[in-house]
Amino acid sequence: QEECSRPQEEEDIMDIPLDDPEANRAAAKIQAGFRGHMTRKKMKPEDKSEGEERQE
Repeated sequence: QEECSRPQEEEDIMDIPLDDPEANRAAAKIQAGFRGHMTRKKMKPEDKSEGEERQE
């Protein structure tokens, strides 16, 4: 008799006021951090041997 916790999560998400400036600033910081993470991941050499050749 397990109950799914999903309705509670959806309810919590709906409680966030979308016009709150503080929430918008927080969302912008999270998005910027994620975009930076993805950019650094793209810039990383795909082949580790390629990076080793550059050091020599």
